[in-house]
Amino acid sequence: MVQQIDSLDTRIARLLGDEELGVSEALPSSVSPAGSGVEFEKNIFDDMLSRAVEALNGVSQTEKSANQIIEKYTRGEVGLQEAMVAASQMSIMVQMATTIITSAVNTFKEITQMQV
Repeated sequence: MVQQIDSLDTRIARLLGDEELGVSEALPSSVSPAGSGVEFEKNIFDDMLSRAVEALNGVSQTEKSANQIIEKYTRGEVGLQEAMVAASQMSIMVQMATTIITSAVNTFKEITQMQV
């Protein structure tokens, strides 16, 4: 079977905590298809940066809860399967956040080195 691959905008919106938003709602009206009319509070960079910080806080919360589950496993209160799932989720989220941050930093470096 063939599965449809989500667009990059949809994946970014999902990462930033906007899973219920569609692509047209995740983008500003100047960029979104059919002019959805979404307006940002300040500017695009500030809003995306604040959403990224919120997403990193979510990763931090996931890491804390996974560590608590692992502690419960060591005390025998939780099964191995639950501890492994929590550890795997935490690992994937941290790897994805690290990859996105590295990519953003590299993009910023490239932009600053462009000759105008």
